[in-house]
Amino acid sequence: MSLLTNWLESLSYELEISEACSKKKSPLSTCTACMDECPQGALILEEGNLQLDDQACSLCGVCITVCPQQAIKGQAPARKVIQDYLLLQDDSPLPSFMELLYFHKKGVRFIQKASVNEELGRRVGKANEILNVMELDPILTAENISLKEDAQPKLSRRGFFTKLSMDSKKTILSSVTPVKWRFNEGSFKSSSLYHDWSFHEVRIIEEKCTLCEACFNICPSHIFTLEHDTLKIDEKNCCRCNLCVDICQYSGIQLAQSIHKVREVAYQVHQNECTTCRSSFYSWEETNECEICKRLEKPNFFL
Repeated sequence: MSLLTNWLESLSYELEISEACSKKKSPLSTCTACMDECPQGALILEEGNLQLDDQACSLCGVCITVCPQQAIKGQAPARKVIQDYLLLQDDSPLPSFMELLYFHKKGVRFIQKASVNEELGRRVGKANEILNVMELDPILTAENISLKEDAQPKLSRRGFFTKLSMDSKKTILSSVTPVKWRFNEGSFKSSSLYHDWSFHEVRIIEEKCTLCEACFNICPSHIFTLEHDTLKIDEKNCCRCNLCVDICQYSGIQLAQSIHKVREVAYQVHQNECTTCRSSFYSWEETNECEICKRLEKPNFFL
């Protein structure tokens, strides 16, 4: 295959569902974020596996911005931004919650759309609730402010040609570089956008949790650390994929959206050795028998 053929093929792409998808990590996964958001219904479940219908997919990229694990590889929706305005066309997909926070972090404060519908207002309202807790400026829609024709700054002659040159270079680079170089699925993580804030609360229910470590091992964000006599939880990096909740047989863990400053979450545990199977295990109280041996049927010597 020639270099020219390779280069031409690199300019086109299809969305790819990577191994990071929670559906591929566990058949118990209840995550449906991408399917719920897809305007074309192109993401479907077949025998428990998430599949992409290439014929229905429009490559709009909305699914990329809502996947909690950034498991869908591709380009997010192409948006037009002028200064601090996000311009939405009537036929363009609505920005997701995390996409709104992403653009706010980039300096966007206003959304301009010819017709602001109820759903857009709901999404902006949800984003503003989070921004309000962090004491940041809200996002306003076209109902609050409109984009004027002279919103663009006036440029000097030299500034005009400099901008023209830069815009041309950006256009060329975006046209001829391999598309995978421009994949940006990793841009929509709350932990990357706001380093000092946690978006979720992770709570262990000690009365139900057996410290079997199943949820610790399956967590894609590795937020659980169990060492010596302490269980630490890094809430900031929780993406709320719900795998820990889905896999727990005893409802021993709870997740909730809760915007708060980064804090240390730690639980006291005990490291023991089982007198029956001689294995090392953790428990909430000191004991000499592990949970597995406790549940084994004991022989009745009096029969």
